Amino acid sequence: MVYHELTVWSRGIIMDKEARDVSSCVAAAARRLGYHAENVSDYVDDPDRTNCLVRRYARFSSQPIVDRFVYENPHPDWVVLIEETIIKAVNFFRGTRDGEGVLVVNSARDPAYLMRFLPATMLAKLNKLVVVDAVGLAEKRGGTSPWMFVRNLSELAFDRMSTEGAAERLPIGMGVAAPVIGALIAATGVLPIEEVGNVVADRDAMLRGAAQHKIVNYAGTAAAAATK
Repeated sequence: MVYHELTVWSRGIIMDKEARDVSSCVAAAARRLGYHAENVSDYVDDPDRTNCLVRRYARFSSQPIVDRFVYENPHPDWVVLIEETIIKAVNFFRGTRDGEGVLVVNSARDPAYLMRFLPATMLAKLNKLVVVDAVGLAEKRGGTSPWMFVRNLSELAFDRMSTEGAAERLPIGMGVAAPVIGALIAATGVLPIEEVGNVVADRDAMLRGAAQHKIVNYAGTAAAAATK
């Protein structure tokens, strides 16, 4: 049986589209491949507040999903951090089973540096750490950074007006989200990268993320060290 829960952490308003695009593309691709899939909004945090920690959820399964009205992922095994400082801000592995967590971080930093911020209780949950410089790999727009966090916030009026139940104003899977999706799909190996590319607006940036990321296979390393 195939079953995975994806939780994407971001910051309210200024990064929510990136998170929404990651969860939406994964759920859409899984559904196209014949899986049962859900893409869930954040009903628990405070997503209307700028910079507030917020989440998006997706889950997919080879069997019907019986908890489709549960708004939080109870056991996330795929976790994405859209912004690197979230790694030290919250226990994003809450509910993750030991040794099963795949953590994808949008960062240009060395993976060993980022792992310093994970306490022993969270390291016990970690299967692999995936680090991708999504900002550097994303397509630039008009010579400006693809990262909303460092752009003129007046653009929020044009970029971030999509709300629940409304159509997206911009294509799904552009900017920072595209390389993040590529790294996630390549590192997990469950969904075919070519099929996922069919639902990502910036396919080229997604493929760059799939090819250019760093992985630390922590669970295997820890197990080997324990036997010595």
